[in-house]
Amino acid sequence: MSAGTMELNTTLDLYPDTTVTMALFSQVTNGAEIRRKITDGTIAAAVINAQMICDPFQVLVAVNKAVHLDKLDRKKTKTVFGEILFNLSPGNNILAAYQKFGVQDAKSQDLLVVLLNDPKGQQLEQVYSIIQGTRIPLESLRDIVDEQKIIKLFKIPDAERKVGRLVDVVVCRMATKDAG
Repeated sequence: MSAGTMELNTTLDLYPDTTVTMALFSQVTNGAEIRRKITDGTIAAAVINAQMICDPFQVLVAVNKAVHLDKLDRKKTKTVFGEILFNLSPGNNILAAYQKFGVQDAKSQDLLVVLLNDPKGQQLEQVYSIIQGTRIPLESLRDIVDEQKIIKLFKIPDAERKVGRLVDVVVCRMATKDAG
């Protein structure tokens, strides 16, 4: 990403027919309305609590797994977007994943929006018209992340933090949660 990139657009390696768009919003004040519009299908996106994301790569791992499970018809949630939230979580409780990683009722929050297959940006414009907040460069995610909340949620000991980057530890935990 170059300095000041407002969004990330990429294609999934395993599914080159699937594109992913990520955009970051700050000071969002209508979380309850956004959640209602997700539930009723008006918004077809994963809307993520940005404080819980340490790097866009973390989200891409969750998206890859969600799209893969969707193609195999083996999702644990009802939608591919719900599956993205579930895959971000270290545990197997769907409700807990939605509560930790989904949009909140807070007066003001930072949200990362993930869309699939939106090459012309029409879905992003629709979401942008609904969200009452400010679109900011994706690089601002590093200023928003709450590393202590992530460390606590993923139960990462100090010794493990010292040997690698937080995103590497988190992605490893996400990728292996179903193993065993």
